[in-house]
Amino acid sequence: MGEWQLFEPGTVPECTRPEWYIGREHAPHLEQAGHRERLMVAAAYVAQAAFGTSLRTVVDLGAGDGGLLSLLGPGLRAWGYDLMPANVDAAKERGVDVRLGDAVDGDIDWADIAVCTEMLEHLVDPHAFVRRIAKNCRALVCSSPADERPGQAYEFHTWAWDEAGYRALVEQAGFRVVAGRRSTRFQVLLAVKP
Repeated sequence: MGEWQLFEPGTVPECTRPEWYIGREHAPHLEQAGHRERLMVAAAYVAQAAFGTSLRTVVDLGAGDGGLLSLLGPGLRAWGYDLMPANVDAAKERGVDVRLGDAVDGDIDWADIAVCTEMLEHLVDPHAFVRRIAKNCRALVCSSPADERPGQAYEFHTWAWDEAGYRALVEQAGFRVVAGRRSTRFQVLLAVKP
């Protein structure tokens, strides 16, 4: 099992602080090859979680410009949070509800299903955050790069996992992984509370 902290223990990287995101340009992941496929898999997992159960609300934690939210069907009530004002503005153009807010430490509206795509690898303590999600949500859809390692990771990522390590991150919070697959270089999981 592989899990790697990519920053010096005891420090808080600047890129993990909310103020770092102010003024940054949004990334239209839905329109980018590789990311689009990952978002399609994540949206399918949200549908699987919702329509196999009575779960009908979705919160996208680190929603970006709302690309994933725009893929969800009309039978779901969905919203998201992001730290970048540019993403919130771009989400309005997509016609989805993305609110400016800190999903990690802020007071947010929770839902039955939480989504964390390309978000957990940016946190100081992803383990604590996944436990917070488990206290508030019944299902989790998440994704992260599966091919990053120390010395071979995006400069603003603070954690990296192989597939077994990512599954362990989710399971340590009390979730049970029910589906998972690779999509290009990303690993995508669907997990539920037993």
